[in-house]
Amino acid sequence: MKLQDIKKIAVIGSGTMGPGIALDFAKAGYTVYLCARREASLDSARKVVHANLLTLVKNDVVKANEVEKIEQLITYSLSVSDSAHDADFIVECINEKKDAKTELFKQLDGICRPDAIFGSNTSYLNIFELVPDSRIANTVVAHWFAPAHILPLVEVVREPRTSDETEKVVLALLKGIGKVPVLMKKYVPGHAINRLLRIIGREVFYLLDNGYITADQLDLAVKASIAPRMCLLGVVQRYDFTGLDLSAGNLRLANYPEPPLDNAPKSLVDLVAQGNLGVKSGKGFFDYTDKPLEQTLAERDDKLIQILKAVDFTIKTSPTR
Repeated sequence: MKLQDIKKIAVIGSGTMGPGIALDFAKAGYTVYLCARREASLDSARKVVHANLLTLVKNDVVKANEVEKIEQLITYSLSVSDSAHDADFIVECINEKKDAKTELFKQLDGICRPDAIFGSNTSYLNIFELVPDSRIANTVVAHWFAPAHILPLVEVVREPRTSDETEKVVLALLKGIGKVPVLMKKYVPGHAINRLLRIIGREVFYLLDNGYITADQLDLAVKASIAPRMCLLGVVQRYDFTGLDLSAGNLRLANYPEPPLDNAPKSLVDLVAQGNLGVKSGKGFFDYTDKPLEQTLAERDDKLIQILKAVDFTIKTSPTR
């Protein structure tokens, strides 16, 4: 399949990620089917898409007179068959459950055209073990980051049996809708960014659990130092500016306590046990009960857009090699 052949996108799953992904494609002019199992999920997705569009309009990302046209490009469906049978690119973003994804791909295999491209939004699962063998040449991981309609990154993961043509088409498709696709040449659980976040998380909870610093002070320290530097230098090029000899020496410091391998950090587990799950429950490490959830999310999105506009030049500039 060629890029110009892609006309219809099917997004299967309308939970946290589906509405934002569907909006990304519709905003670029594609016909999109957003599929869910329950009518309530579709009703919620419609509201989320509309609210997200209003945020984009407020920040001059989308023009007000484009909203209706974009919304009309998205069809909300309870039928996987209606959504996917003639789709050119199918984005799977259902729950991160191996059996559910395996069953869905089996269903899609019997529905979709032989040349249709599959892109799974999985965070950790090896999708290449779940897709029928006959589909692997046309399959990639296409992992968005929340909020999907704002953050530009999509991790694209292939494996040896994925065709070069599929890789090229998916990368071109994502670039064409304004995303920043980053290619991973082979699968590893968590891909790239979630693996970094997992390691950072170990240190975060080590510092919190042992009373070295409070949550608000730790976030302030990050925002005032490595966060802006990362916008420019990422996590690899910054070693060049630190000095590779110094970095190598730092790794050999004998008196540096490494965080333990702890998959049940007290500062996190205690909050979960109390029902404090973060923004969605109103409280987590911080308190969000002073305003409705929708307002909290909208304010986050407004500020993220402002930040991305300010640092957009860093994404478009490659390091000198």
